[in-house]
Amino acid sequence: MKAEEKGLKFLTMEGKVKIPFFQRTYIWEENNWEDLLLELLDKEKHHNFLGAIILKQLPSVSGEPKQLEVIDGQQRLTTISILLKALYDSFSDQVKQNVKSEIFNILFYKKDYTSPDYDEIRIEHSLVDATAYQKVIKKSENIALDSIDINSHRILRCYKFFRTKLNEISEEDRKELLNRILNPYNKMLVVIDLDEKDDEQTIFDVLNTAGVRLTSAEIIKNALFKQAIEFIGKEDAIKLYKETWEKTFLKEEETVKYWETELATGRLKRQNIEILLHSIGVIEGFYDPDKHTLSDLSRLYKEKIKKFKSKDELKEFVEKIIEYARIYRENIKSFDKSDLLSFDDYKTRLLHIFDILEISTFYPFILFVMWKYENDENKQKILLNSLEKFVMQNVVAKVVPVKNYNKLCKQFVRKPDSINEELNKISKSSIEEGLKKVSNKEATLILFWIELYRRYKDLKCEIKELKYTYSLEHIMPIRWKEHWSFDKVPHPKLGELGEEEAEQDRNNKIYWIGNMTLLKSRLNSALKHLDFERKINGEGRKKGIRHYAELFITKEDIVDPFDQGDKVWNENKIEERTNRLVEEFIEIWRGTCPPNLTKNTM
Repeated sequence: MKAEEKGLKFLTMEGKVKIPFFQRTYIWEENNWEDLLLELLDKEKHHNFLGAIILKQLPSVSGEPKQLEVIDGQQRLTTISILLKALYDSFSDQVKQNVKSEIFNILFYKKDYTSPDYDEIRIEHSLVDATAYQKVIKKSENIALDSIDINSHRILRCYKFFRTKLNEISEEDRKELLNRILNPYNKMLVVIDLDEKDDEQTIFDVLNTAGVRLTSAEIIKNALFKQAIEFIGKEDAIKLYKETWEKTFLKEEETVKYWETELATGRLKRQNIEILLHSIGVIEGFYDPDKHTLSDLSRLYKEKIKKFKSKDELKEFVEKIIEYARIYRENIKSFDKSDLLSFDDYKTRLLHIFDILEISTFYPFILFVMWKYENDENKQKILLNSLEKFVMQNVVAKVVPVKNYNKLCKQFVRKPDSINEELNKISKSSIEEGLKKVSNKEATLILFWIELYRRYKDLKCEIKELKYTYSLEHIMPIRWKEHWSFDKVPHPKLGELGEEEAEQDRNNKIYWIGNMTLLKSRLNSALKHLDFERKINGEGRKKGIRHYAELFITKEDIVDPFDQGDKVWNENKIEERTNRLVEEFIEIWRGTCPPNLTKNTM
């Protein structure tokens, strides 16, 4: 291994520079691009140090140019080359003519030195990045910058970023920037060359532990296919990689985006691929949620991989990961406001509930059920509905601490029917009390799915699907004293209350679920605290609850009784509506309706 400071033009002495199959895709974002550009624009510095790259010479082939693998630093090398092409494209035709050979000798290499064309791109990217990179380096004149947005490939967004920033500075400053990049005395990079005897994977891992961030998925992938190389040789390992990992996780940009999508998991966010690999670890039993943390995941995978005695064991494990991944992608999704949801889609209902509550702890069990009972829809439905019941009941009753969910998930995987044992620990009375002190987020979720349940039961209702876009409203406002009359009503259990006790009773019931509803839009802030009649009808140009009451839980429960002459909303009304909503909650999440309810039985 040899390390040496070099300028970017060292690439002109190399042939093909390959991004090897175990490397990550291009992941740099705007903050990285900006940091690199600001470093190079800093005129006060004699040297613009951009970091280290690690290269390994590949065995030479007679008649072919020299080839290198990029073991580390592909993000940096890719970004610098994109900047160089963006610089070239920003110049006038005269300047382009002057600098073309200097720039193109870095970006391209020639197999035919007699040819005037630059056809061979020097940096060869992997499947997912290759098309976008080739478009920037070879055909950037065909790129419409206005068409590049947040959903475009990162390489295209990088190119647009540099073109935009470069257009903001003068051509003289751009010339100076180019001279700085091409100056062989500007030692921007530390180039570490590995010998054939050096183990690139070990060095890769050392870099990771030293602070170069790799995801758990990348470390696991590297460990898998390093072991594959030992068992079946590099050529066959690459073939296995392309047929399995690359095809499943890197097939095209949409696939990459899916596995990179982050799901909220409490205070943290984790990518789909990390949740998948964590789930597999729990299902297969080598990751114990009682003993291990997420930081242990890649280490535990590596320990398991090292225990494989044959290529067959390794291939079987890779194929199992791919099978779990197929099932995961077919079923697990993130949600946005454009999604239409219906009560009868039990899988989507469960996943939406988990998405809103930011619970991913039970994903291993969900994946296990979908895999184990893929051909038994009834068993899937029973188990997943039991899980939904447990989570929803516990969200309200708060009998089982959330910190115990990891332990329970492991228990459910080992013994699925034990969910019923946990359900038996939650009493009806604890649910009734819990629905009198739910958070706004929990209340919104509960009321939304009760609304869809009512629509599902009503055979005359044509609209069975809704988007999760409604706003929670307290009918009697928290600040009620200014506009709401206070006629003491007898307490249903305690009878007549004193002034102070009655006021406290009202303050408590404001937070009962019966005092909450969902509106298609938020009420005007000036209207929210007005008396019941003005809040229903609105005032002046300010529209009231009536205008936003498109849901059954608002129209049937509140607006229709008001129009029929019931113009009082007080503690008794809150209690009556709470009791009805409690009954519906019990019917949905404590009874048998999710597994058994069909349109033919109602």
